[in-house]
Amino acid sequence: MARLHAIFIGLLLIATIGCDTDRLNRLEKQNEDLKAQITKENTARNFDLQAKCSSASKAWFNENYADTSREKDTSLLTYSNHYNKASNECLIVVEYHFNQDAMDSWFNDIGLWNVYENSKYGNFVEVHSTDYTKNIPNRVDTCEVVGQKCTNIDQFNGLIQPYMNN
Repeated sequence: MARLHAIFIGLLLIATIGCDTDRLNRLEKQNEDLKAQITKENTARNFDLQAKCSSASKAWFNENYADTSREKDTSLLTYSNHYNKASNECLIVVEYHFNQDAMDSWFNDIGLWNVYENSKYGNFVEVHSTDYTKNIPNRVDTCEVVGQKCTNIDQFNGLIQPYMNN
């Protein structure tokens, strides 16, 4: 009789373990499905935020630089934008090259801006001589990103990189 009782308890334990395994498998499957759904929703939300940033950047650029692009001294005026997920910011980098004939030079002016706040995070200004007979070296007038000073374009690009990537 004790033997039958032991067999019965053993079968009961096996059945219970089997039920828990099935339940565990179902829960794991539900967890995977929920993770996939969250990833899909986050991806859609990120695309939406990037699209809004792109539209806002275009409007901001046109509002702030429309007249500049028509100036005869402008040789290059372009921008790139990025929605930074980590800081929830829409950022734009504007690069503007223009000539100063009176000074025999051209300027490379690059700015990093927060589009929604219309605030400047960084600026780089370099002066290039166009009179090559004088052998005047390029001169960096401004190089700074969020209070951090720099001395050349490579350092500036390194400082703005975290804002424009993620």
